Amino acid sequence: MDQAIRPSGGPDQKILMIKLGAVGDLVMASAFFEGVRQNFPRSKVSLLVSQRIFYTVQENPNIDQFILADTDAIYKAGWFSRLREVFRLIALLRKQKFDQVFVLHWAWPFNLLAFLCRIPVRVGFGRNREGLFLTHRVRTQKDRNNREAYLDLLRAVGKPVRYRKSYYYISEKEDRFLDSFVEEHRIGTGEAVIALAPGGGRNIKQTMLNRLWPVENFIALIDRFKMDGPYRIVLIAGPDDGAVIQPILERYPQCIDTRALSFGQKASILRRSRLLVGNDSAPIHIAMAMGVPTYSLWGPTHPKRYGDPLPSHTTLFKKIECSPCYNDGKFPKCDDNRCLKAITVDEVWQALQAELPRAMPQPAASENSVSVIEFPADIISVPRAVPGNPSRPTA
Repeated sequence: MDQAIRPSGGPDQKILMIKLGAVGDLVMASAFFEGVRQNFPRSKVSLLVSQRIFYTVQENPNIDQFILADTDAIYKAGWFSRLREVFRLIALLRKQKFDQVFVLHWAWPFNLLAFLCRIPVRVGFGRNREGLFLTHRVRTQKDRNNREAYLDLLRAVGKPVRYRKSYYYISEKEDRFLDSFVEEHRIGTGEAVIALAPGGGRNIKQTMLNRLWPVENFIALIDRFKMDGPYRIVLIAGPDDGAVIQPILERYPQCIDTRALSFGQKASILRRSRLLVGNDSAPIHIAMAMGVPTYSLWGPTHPKRYGDPLPSHTTLFKKIECSPCYNDGKFPKCDDNRCLKAITVDEVWQALQAELPRAMPQPAASENSVSVIEFPADIISVPRAVPGNPSRPTA
């Protein structure tokens, strides 16, 4: 870690955090947001975030102000629209006169943005020469868990922090939504709810459908639940997940479809779930943040870097010669995601037996390492790590 200018940490300091998204990334960064508030309790803390998903963090009490970036222009539009949005943000951020910025992106253009905004203390990730525009550079190994990597930014300015858990905050209305949901679907007091997240693989920057466990495997898993006992199946999915949700509903129309609900409403529902099984996508991060035992499926991306290290998270990852293949935001061309197809329904069902006989535990963070189920066929389970109201957004 390179240090050039020591932050003042004064009570009137204005701090900017840059993290545009996606939703899962914002959940992974939630412990960092809390760490900033705890270490700078009297500072004004702002977050530069995508206008598409800022509502997923707008209830976070650790953030005072949201500054919205047009990520459609930044990632999808032509060069003229892209530059126009960048210059708009530079002008807007300069007016704010921030004292310090934390850049939670690895790509160097965000470091350049912080430099052009004339922010004196600039803390971010510096791979090779990409930290040129920073005053405090954090160099992390590729297998460093993102949650710890974000906290490294605070450590770079001398702030002691430890990862305990991630957070997802819901509004009072979303909190009340659970009661109406349970009543609408006539879910009994002792009835077990199982959440499945068979979708994902899409964000504003790219489509990565090779991150999905085959939908026929999810259908076969529901077959197991139906044979095992009376479970209510809730499909945690988004509007773009129709290709995987529709085949499930055709086989099991009694499954509850949540595609039309907000992230906050789905988070509220998850509190009633005994467990969640899902792909590497936003729902697994939200489920962990809500204290739900989570079983996640991995292939192109590595669970050691992106999976939550809490003991209530079980990762299913089968190592083959080409996985994980995701590297610095890019996937190689892949016509056959053998890494995910190699994880069988039997192996997932075996893993779930550790949770199904028990009542769902209350949300809790543990700093102790725990034993991990041994799976056949070289499934690798990641070792456990030792571990104010927001203002209206600024357009």
